[in-house]
Amino acid sequence: MTDIILVAVCVLLVWLLNRSYKKDPFAYVNIILVSAILMTVAIIMGRGVLAGTVGDATSRPVLDAVDFVWGFSRVLFIPICFLMLFVCISNVVLLKKEGFRKNNFLGLIFTLTYLLVINTAWRPLNQIPQIENALFVFLRMLLCYTECTVLAICIMGYEVLKSEPAYDRDFAIILGCSISRKGKIRPLLKARVNRAIRFAWDQEIHTGKPVRYIPSGGQGSDEPLSEGSAMELYLLSHSAEDYEVFPEKKSRNTMENLLFSKEIMDREKEEAKVTVVTTNYHVLRSGMLARRAGLKDATLTGSGTKWYFWPNAFLREMVAIFVMFYKVHIGAAAVCAIAAAAAVYVRVR
Repeated sequence: MTDIILVAVCVLLVWLLNRSYKKDPFAYVNIILVSAILMTVAIIMGRGVLAGTVGDATSRPVLDAVDFVWGFSRVLFIPICFLMLFVCISNVVLLKKEGFRKNNFLGLIFTLTYLLVINTAWRPLNQIPQIENALFVFLRMLLCYTECTVLAICIMGYEVLKSEPAYDRDFAIILGCSISRKGKIRPLLKARVNRAIRFAWDQEIHTGKPVRYIPSGGQGSDEPLSEGSAMELYLLSHSAEDYEVFPEKKSRNTMENLLFSKEIMDREKEEAKVTVVTTNYHVLRSGMLARRAGLKDATLTGSGTKWYFWPNAFLREMVAIFVMFYKVHIGAAAVCAIAAAAAVYVRVR
């Protein structure tokens, strides 16, 4: 009976996810639903494996739940391990090809931190002093939540890249990133601009509708000109006309890219349709930020990058997404803390 209920819950969650994703692919509720589906599937798959960790039929339900959660993330550990292996391989290649800069160590740091936390959290309850039980139960519950959320972000980050482009756009906002000290655009930014040009060509071929460009990015302390200006020069040298390019030169981050670009777009045309062009690893968070900036109907277009670069970069995006929705995670941590306190209270009675 329990398995039937769990399967029914999983089917309901998939149905809700399908509706939510069609309504808005970049809504954070999609990640919550994917996380819940992963947890439900892990419970279904792990019930037989973890049955030995649960008490007998006469045990108190709260204690059974604690014992189950104590062994639950071992099921999630398998896909996480494959993910970490790929991240480590890509990180080693990244360090070899692009140097030992601190940002290039993120994948290895993430893996080592995860293994350290896992090693700490997997200690059996009967080997932990009674006074520390609540802390370790809380840690285990929070770890399960984090594992499911990390996997959900990875799944959604991949899924949004598969969306078919909408060839009815009026503008293409190109998100900036650093340029060289000589004012030349680097390969990462060049790929974004080239992707925007290709999108404009594809749209004109499919529908005959022209696209205007908004290259967006301010001037950094070590940059001779703004990123928007550098992209404008590149666009003009690659067949774009003056009247098609509206550079934004003040922004300092992605949110300002979108807000200031929206101001330009609104001046030029009311209710204009837009696609936001960025690198593939940045698509998910950019879509979320576009919604916050008021670009409710914006589509996202991703440019490619080297295979060994994007896992490390996507980890930064993942951290940023966690920070964006910190209130959700604080709420989840509070629920875990209450459940851990209640479970230990019942255990010690």
